[in-house]
Amino acid sequence: MDHPPFDIISSSFHANPFPELDRMRAEGPVVSIKLPIVGRTWLAVTYDACAELLKDHENFARDPANAGSRTQERVLRFLPRTIGLLALNMLGHDDPEHRRLRGLVDQAFQRRSIAALRPMINQIADRLLDRLEGQSEADLMAKYCRDLPLSVICAMLGLPEKDHDRFKSWLGGLRDTANMGSVILAIPGVIQVVRYLRRTSRPRGGAQPEGLIAALREVQIDGQRLSEDELVSMIFLLFGAGQETTTHLIAGGLLELLSREDQLRLLRSNPGLMPSCVEECLRYVSPVQMTKPRFLTRDMEWMGRNFKRGSMFAALLAAANCDPARFERPQVFDIARHPNPHLSFGTGVHFCLGFQLARVEAAVGIERLLLRFPHLRLDRRVSTQWHKRLGIRALAALPVRLET
Repeated sequence: MDHPPFDIISSSFHANPFPELDRMRAEGPVVSIKLPIVGRTWLAVTYDACAELLKDHENFARDPANAGSRTQERVLRFLPRTIGLLALNMLGHDDPEHRRLRGLVDQAFQRRSIAALRPMINQIADRLLDRLEGQSEADLMAKYCRDLPLSVICAMLGLPEKDHDRFKSWLGGLRDTANMGSVILAIPGVIQVVRYLRRTSRPRGGAQPEGLIAALREVQIDGQRLSEDELVSMIFLLFGAGQETTTHLIAGGLLELLSREDQLRLLRSNPGLMPSCVEECLRYVSPVQMTKPRFLTRDMEWMGRNFKRGSMFAALLAAANCDPARFERPQVFDIARHPNPHLSFGTGVHFCLGFQLARVEAAVGIERLLLRFPHLRLDRRVSTQWHKRLGIRALAALPVRLET
């Protein structure tokens, strides 16, 4: 008898993904699923299969053209050019083009010590928390978790603070990526962002000279620079990756901590556990549920199955992160877990560029909040709601009580 189709999108899945992830792994290291917009896809669902998929750049290409597929070309043909240029960032390329783009961005990033950014992140967190003083209850998603990474990445890029709310408005429609109608409705907002970034990233366009936009505009390796289209695409990638995913890491991590008095008490009594707490939030919450697709470059047998050239694959990181073959008691949230070799930042040449920034933001975000509000607890009068999303595990709201 056929099993029911796998579900990795619904709000009920995101509320408790473990049973479905167990069901997928029980079928084998690779399972077939039909996803909205992208279509039939093979998902790697064990730790080893995910790691191998992400490290094997010879057999699995990011650019579908390198696997004989014209999928991306067909999709881009129907999108406005302003949207299409976003595909020029390094995530959509294989070497040597990926190496060129990554090298330029790495060089710009290396001019900034993430540790040196910590005082700035502390300051932003404290400013946001000042707005909550005197209130007995709040939605932390709306008032804190979303605004902290947004303000940090805007400051890092060198964007004027007065434009932050405009970004929230423009990108607000991108929260339901499982619905083609919602994606289409979000396009005007994305176009506004791209036009703004193009204008701001030009010399004397408004970006601060000490920010990352200016560094990306000026950086060169062997006389090569980013073109204007590549620069805009890269800024959009850094903005999206640096804001959306960290938002849901902080919010999801806080939900898990506040749901478990023993873990919250342990963290409050031993602040030195914050680094391992952040790693466990990355593993257990898995805010980035799956990777961008890869495409098979040749006919081959892989993980016990035969596949055709051009077949589409993705690594289901959420499944890898709770694989009992790699993690003891994977469905237990343990802030002292060690070692914790989760795959939340990926692996291989596409390993997340902002991994250090995400860790510091999450640590500061949780730390400053718990210090400011020692009686913080979930508002049990409101049920927890998750967004219907593909690839991102996103809370709709995080209602809390702030005082006794």
